[in-house]
Amino acid sequence: MSQIENQTLETTPMYGTPQQQDQPRVEEPARLGPFARLTGTLLSPGETFEDVNRKPTWLAPLLIASVTMLAFSLFFEWKVKPDWNKFFLTMTEKRMGKSISELPPDQQDQVKKQLEFQKKLAVTDLNSPVSLLIATVRSVVFHVVGFLIPAGIFALGFLLMQGKTTFKRILSVVAWSWCATGLVYLIVSVAALMTRNSESMRDINLADPSSIVPTSIGAFLPSGMPAVMHSIAGSFDVFTIWYLILLTIGFAAIAGTKKFKTSKAATLVFGVWGVWVLLKAAFAAMGFGPR
Repeated sequence: MSQIENQTLETTPMYGTPQQQDQPRVEEPARLGPFARLTGTLLSPGETFEDVNRKPTWLAPLLIASVTMLAFSLFFEWKVKPDWNKFFLTMTEKRMGKSISELPPDQQDQVKKQLEFQKKLAVTDLNSPVSLLIATVRSVVFHVVGFLIPAGIFALGFLLMQGKTTFKRILSVVAWSWCATGLVYLIVSVAALMTRNSESMRDINLADPSSIVPTSIGAFLPSGMPAVMHSIAGSFDVFTIWYLILLTIGFAAIAGTKKFKTSKAATLVFGVWGVWVLLKAAFAAMGFGPR
């Protein structure tokens, strides 16, 4: 009878297996604080993600990422002074394939109302409490979605590849990896903008971050190349690859089994990324995405 019970336990799926009530899992205390985890993710990710495995956290990186993005938005408005009216007007006319002036008066009014609404969502104005509130909510929601969707996809991957971990640990690895690489990217972007003069600010494409910091291969392709090529080349970004490498190290640390080695974690991470690159290329071929 005992042999049958042992075999049953061994064949139980490893991911998401419920802990028995008489043997609750004891969560070890964290050895690193939020600041140490942030710097450790950049400088010593292996040790840091081992600490994440002991005590997973996601709220601290969410707050850090949201606050830094809000600060960058304020800096961007002050330094670049983007013309949001022109930007949204150009995007709308490209999507319609004609100028707004060609529309009937009632449709023009509707489009202008939509443009004004889009501008309110995009602008970050420190002097306007409503604008500041919208920008704060925008930043938080952006990062919540950016954390949860990849974590959910990778949790499914862990389930299929029989990794022993929890969704909270996966979410924590995603959050700290995103937060750390995103913070460095914003610092580099600030430095790049500070070195520009007012004339070069006009060349910034608000729909393309690589116009601020050319960190992807796509930034160096000629404008006449097919959209599919730009999409694929744009996916090979320095910060994206760095983020994927951190995820690989983190997932190997929290896998909970020696069978789930770094090579297996890399297969999961870069496999999901490869599918995403192909999907983006397919959408670009159909005419979606920035042009």
